[in-house]
Amino acid sequence: MILVTGANGRLGKALVTQARAQGLPVVGLDLAPSDYARPCDLRRDALEPLMAGVSAVIHCAALHGRHLDLGFSRQAFVDTNIGATLRLLEAAKNQGVGRFIYTSTTSLYGSAMEDDRQAVWVDEQLPVAPRDIYDITKQAAEALCRDFFEKDFVTAALRVSRFMDEPANAIANYRLYRGLDERDGARAHLKALTAPLARFEIFNVSNQSPFTRADCQALKEDAAAVIRRCYPQAELVYRQKGWQLPASIDRVYDITKARQMLGYEPQFNFETLLSH
Repeated sequence: MILVTGANGRLGKALVTQARAQGLPVVGLDLAPSDYARPCDLRRDALEPLMAGVSAVIHCAALHGRHLDLGFSRQAFVDTNIGATLRLLEAAKNQGVGRFIYTSTTSLYGSAMEDDRQAVWVDEQLPVAPRDIYDITKQAAEALCRDFFEKDFVTAALRVSRFMDEPANAIANYRLYRGLDERDGARAHLKALTAPLARFEIFNVSNQSPFTRADCQALKEDAAAVIRRCYPQAELVYRQKGWQLPASIDRVYDITKARQMLGYEPQFNFETLLSH
């Protein structure tokens, strides 16, 4: 059985939905009960009893960047993103769960994604450079997962990119270089449950960008021209929808590692949005 935390979130719902569609036994946890989750507070409730029959945990629950804008304290981020993750790791390991997949974030790359000259190529070799308490706590939780792997508990971290409720034009633009459809994100997590992992691994999970490293300077200077070259039909579609092509793009997420090691192939890429 797969245990999914944060099952009422966009990614959590997609995970539960896909697992059910594949005939996989799955149970979701979240603060509030729903069709996707049973109620559980990972910070306080007993967790080991929940691990009966569980073969893998996918840990999506977290406070996110938007919670900073809502005034959540640093302590709340520490309690949820670090403390609850540690409690869940300990409960899963103690009860013999086989694998723990942690949902992390590309936000960890932080200020390393800033370059005035060209778009930054963001693969897993780019150093992390946290900018706020959200990034700090997610980095710490990744470190906990790494430590548990080194203590003979198989873990991995998936750094997911941006998927939020935003205007359609923004979603389309982000899908070119730093966006993700949660259905693809769920697909990557389920792939990670069976991928061979000889060591602790971190994976960027985003949609497939059409851009290459050779495009980075041009993307910074005139992104629209690069988009027209890759997608000649884009300008007409954008005009019909009343959208604007981005003038400049500051980064490109590289998912090569996830494609090679997880067999991850996103389906809801930019061209999908163009055709609808």
